[in-house]
Amino acid sequence: MLITLFVLSITMFSFLFYYYKRSQKKIIQYMAFLYILLFGTVSFGIGGYLIYTIDLTWVHATGNGGPKALNTHSIVRNGLDSKIKPEVKLEAPIVHQFPELPRGCEITSLTMLFQYHNIDVNKMRLAKEIKRDKTPYVKKNGVVYFGDPNTGFVGNMYSFNQPGLGVYHQPLYELTMNYVGDKAVNLTGQDFQSVIRSVSNGEPVVTITNITYQPLSESEFETWQTPNGPVEITRKLHAVLVTGYDQQNVYFNDPYDGKQKKAPKQSFIAAWEQMGKQAISISL
Repeated sequence: MLITLFVLSITMFSFLFYYYKRSQKKIIQYMAFLYILLFGTVSFGIGGYLIYTIDLTWVHATGNGGPKALNTHSIVRNGLDSKIKPEVKLEAPIVHQFPELPRGCEITSLTMLFQYHNIDVNKMRLAKEIKRDKTPYVKKNGVVYFGDPNTGFVGNMYSFNQPGLGVYHQPLYELTMNYVGDKAVNLTGQDFQSVIRSVSNGEPVVTITNITYQPLSESEFETWQTPNGPVEITRKLHAVLVTGYDQQNVYFNDPYDGKQKKAPKQSFIAAWEQMGKQAISISL
């Protein structure tokens, strides 16, 4: 709306200025001069406001890594995000997935999220309650037929001696809703800025990533045939609880070894995006 008024004001200003220069009658010139002052004031006022409030994010982004920097969302996008703290490090309970849950990184990360919010639950209880895809493992002519992690936990969570993988965001979100109702937040598919915003608000986030915390090569992925169709997976699937960030790093609780860790921000985000931008949180 302001831009439209600005354009109209500039147009009227130009027209009146032209008429003022051409007119031979003093009264007409005086009237045109007054209108020039009016529309000139409006034009410069609106123009100044637009310049003052313009979002120059893209300028900073292109100066620090080019267009790809925009996709990493490590910068503030708009005026609303100006309230996000420049750095945050939350203290969340640390839970180790081993030895009971060798494939339970997602469940253990969710346990840490629950315990942060003072929900009395442990990893073994959540392991029993998570929805499962019970499709048996079959490998035929080099093709793997197995469950869909979008539907439920795939395979055996308790032992590496039997086939298994893990679970994706939807079953985790449904389990979270069972405990906290509409306070469960599914950030999946959103930019990483939504994860940053959540942590800035004091809300840790369970994220699906890989065990290296950096993008994997194509050779690390394979396609399974599931009851819901083909699904691309990696054996390096992992999940952590993001608890903090600063300009350079993302901080998280790692259930694999029960430690607080950090990873370079851009690498962590790229790995998370590669796994489908999957993230679950709980609102305060």
